[in-house]
Amino acid sequence: MLYGTVSKIAADRGFGFIAQEGRLDVWFHATVVEEGKFEQIQPDQPVMFELEKRDRESTEPYKPRAKKVKLIDKMPGGVLPPTPQTLAPKHHPKARQSKPKWRKSGS
Repeated sequence: MLYGTVSKIAADRGFGFIAQEGRLDVWFHATVVEEGKFEQIQPDQPVMFELEKRDRESTEPYKPRAKKVKLIDKMPGGVLPPTPQTLAPKHHPKARQSKPKWRKSGS
């Protein structure tokens, strides 16, 4: 199962799109959503879904479709907060003190 968020929904037409990070949007129809849950879907709603198998002989361009869509409360793992400054890598204390060795001094 894959995870994504609902990017667009056309409730009156019975379909929508799921956005995945770094991938093509996935099309889904109202019939593949859990029973009775299509009316509850909102934009930016996290979902878990399965992709439909692609027909290898097809000459049409690939457009991913969902085979099953299940609503979930939140994305697993979530987003990591930024690293606190105390844990950020520190530069070596002598890094700023070094002078170029190739320059001749005293000329």
